[in-house]
Amino acid sequence: MTSTPAYPVQDVLAALSLHQEWGVDGLMEDMPWNVWEESPVASMRERTRQPLAQERPKMASRPVVKGHDEVLAEIAGARDVEALTRASQNLPGISLMRTAKHHLAPVIVEEAPFLLVGEVPNEDEDRHGILFAGAAGQLLEKILASVGLKGGQLSMAPAIPWRPPGGQRVSQRDLEVCLPVLHRAVALARPRRIVTMGATPAWMLLRKSSRLGQLRGRWHEAEIPGIEGTVPLLPLWHPSQLGENAGRRKTLWSDMLLLDETLSSGK
Repeated sequence: MTSTPAYPVQDVLAALSLHQEWGVDGLMEDMPWNVWEESPVASMRERTRQPLAQERPKMASRPVVKGHDEVLAEIAGARDVEALTRASQNLPGISLMRTAKHHLAPVIVEEAPFLLVGEVPNEDEDRHGILFAGAAGQLLEKILASVGLKGGQLSMAPAIPWRPPGGQRVSQRDLEVCLPVLHRAVALARPRRIVTMGATPAWMLLRKSSRLGQLRGRWHEAEIPGIEGTVPLLPLWHPSQLGENAGRRKTLWSDMLLLDETLSSGK
């Protein structure tokens, strides 16, 4: 009496063919063997191995991890936005670049009237990889239009390049780590003036503990590494921070008039 095979022959052959395509060149051995001695099974496997298995590509080597000082030197020496973006990807001690969808890079416009520095990237900016994307950007265009400006006329930069996971508050340590990136972005733009929107960029560039409500309404002087002398800086509320707050809307309009007066006079 003969027994019937558990699986049809064609199914077994198909399974073997699939394993061969996957690169399987050996089976599990019945007996354990000493890794420090030559295994007869292993030797037989080497003699019978197909040429295809010998042509497997070698595994890529591990990326070189750069030191903190080396990365800072690359950031400070970046000659354009692309070089700055590459260098900042290697910042040690910060994980934001691994959780964010996009790295927001600065946009530099020649002869721009000022550099506009935004807040920590929000969800719309992170999703699209564009500065001032979404509703905040639409409101910004209306604010700029009130004094005859358009977003495309301005150089722009984010306070930090990455959105924190879930939009949580950025730690003081992360801001300090990202500060050289912002400094270099400003230096590459070489602006005649800086306009910050929100408390974060104002604090990072002015290094003052005062609240934004106390800083706004007048020009300050910012010291930027890589730029000789100081750069005039005007702190403003960010469009996303206005909401239905009539007081903030009124002060922002007052600050925009101050900006327009400064640009018109050429001071």
